[in-house]
Amino acid sequence: MCMQTPRPKAYRAMKKDGDGMPMVDRTASGLGVRPGTDINTDAAGNVVLDENGMSVAPAWRVLELHRIPKRLGTIVLGARGSNNTYCFTVGTGPFLRNSFAQGLELIPDTAIHAAVAPIATVPLAQYEFDLMATRPDWVIDET
Repeated sequence: MCMQTPRPKAYRAMKKDGDGMPMVDRTASGLGVRPGTDINTDAAGNVVLDENGMSVAPAWRVLELHRIPKRLGTIVLGARGSNNTYCFTVGTGPFLRNSFAQGLELIPDTAIHAAVAPIATVPLAQYEFDLMATRPDWVIDET
């Protein structure tokens, strides 16, 4: 029997859609990426494999203060993010470079930040589809 490594535990402050899951959106507060900001694409529209992608953190308390909702300011002094965002989490494994989901990997660049990036050169639409496929796995955790 083969043991599979658990998905790295990651957090991201995102808007919540009507069904309680993260809103798919090409913004810094959506389940998605901003082309030209979070990722680069080549002339053919493929994602450049440069270890950039959707930003995540190992805990919501280490997100940038402008990402942590203001309502959590009693827990994290200086929190000044929109109260329209929520701290979502996914995974249970260590915050190390590893498979994140089908077609995706977690690539930490510091102890408190990582990118969820494609594992191979793919069209932007495929990368966005792979991110969107993780939507049901994210849950709100603000404790």
